[in-house]
Amino acid sequence: MKKSNILLQVLILITIIAFQSCDNYMDVNENPNAPTQVPPELLIKGMELANTHIQSGHWMRTSQLWNGQLIGINNVYEGLYQYNISPEDTNGAWSLLYHDIISQNVVIQENSEDNLIKGIANVIEANAVGAMASLFGDIPYSEAGLPDPVFDSQMDVFSSVQNLLDTAISQLQGEPSSRETSEDILLNGNPTAWIEVAYSLKARYYLIMNNYSEAYENALSGISSPDHSLMFAAGFGGYGTTGDNSNLYNNLLNTSRSGDITSEGSFIQDLLDVTNATSRNNAKTDETRRKSYLTVTDDTKDDSNITAADALLPLITYEENLLILAETALRIVSFDEGLEYLNTLRSYLASGEAFTGDPGLPVLYETYNAADFAAGGMENPEGISNNEALLREIIEEKYVTTFGNLTPFDDFRRIRSTDSVIAMDIPVNSSSEYPERFPIAQDEINGNLNTPTPIPDIFTKTPVNN
Repeated sequence: MKKSNILLQVLILITIIAFQSCDNYMDVNENPNAPTQVPPELLIKGMELANTHIQSGHWMRTSQLWNGQLIGINNVYEGLYQYNISPEDTNGAWSLLYHDIISQNVVIQENSEDNLIKGIANVIEANAVGAMASLFGDIPYSEAGLPDPVFDSQMDVFSSVQNLLDTAISQLQGEPSSRETSEDILLNGNPTAWIEVAYSLKARYYLIMNNYSEAYENALSGISSPDHSLMFAAGFGGYGTTGDNSNLYNNLLNTSRSGDITSEGSFIQDLLDVTNATSRNNAKTDETRRKSYLTVTDDTKDDSNITAADALLPLITYEENLLILAETALRIVSFDEGLEYLNTLRSYLASGEAFTGDPGLPVLYETYNAADFAAGGMENPEGISNNEALLREIIEEKYVTTFGNLTPFDDFRRIRSTDSVIAMDIPVNSSSEYPERFPIAQDEINGNLNTPTPIPDIFTKTPVNN
């Protein structure tokens, strides 16, 4: 298989698999056409690509329209920006999860004897299922593949995700650290990196559940270096060489959707703009270069921008893990430890290696000290508590740092529920409410008698945020 066309071919493989499946999502064991003879390595690629589309594709961009990171200006994205989303709009996400990730992992776990492949596959499934539970609330999982599967509670799904990640860690820990496989387009099959990714995902989902102690403990074993970040598609040598093998923002801006979205005029751009009185810039922080890097327009597809053809997209990263440690250490250990983790991240940002951006623009992230967060300090002019001021900075930094995945949407909903005094003042696009979830897929509504009644609308909080 030629690498220059690998992502397109994997997408075709996913489509073939999906159409070979029966009406219910996971009935591969009953389908004589199911691709049980497809090499597990090829299924891994398909699973990774499907998961990337859940984490960083159309539905992630929709979340950005709702959390102040993008503005929809034409066609479907203009409607989504105004919260006009229908159940048909999420059919693709549900198909990716059940057809192209869960069902393919069943094949891998039952037919492969390679614990590296099996462990990677379980991490990918856990990442996808956790994201879907966060976006939709209750979803079918324990009975996925059965006729009319029950909708498991959101908390039960997250518990199952934790168990699956534990299984993945056990599988991967038995593999030599020197093992690699080029079939893994994200981390080249590095088992040490995948173990750390699994722990960081455990931390992410415990944080969504407001379980700060477990989030902290797992993040301590999480991604320990930038090289171990899960990025699309860091392990693929042909990434960015063709339109089909490129960054998902770049793909969008080079299609008929060109001109439909922009970050210009958005909340995040104002937050990063050094000339804006309400920006996050101060004597120790200059976000000019990062503002340039995170600009999404038709005119910013150069090599220094997140929309460049070969710009990596963050699935879960070293930076996010540090910020999980910063928040949870602040909450359960001490102010000083929380600040230490934040400053570790700021040192990395100051190195200029965390993102590209225009090298002619300034980058400044000096170390913060406790006085900066004391009442009247640089980061606390209103005189709130020093813990609240530090937490606000950590959440704000995370909102910027994790641009390009679903974490800002997760955090925005969570912090409004748990710490409203420091929640970011992101404007509401339409009506007077923020969206809290995505609508259940129309295909699921039509085909599953156990679909909840009434069906929750997008303004109904999911259980973890009630």
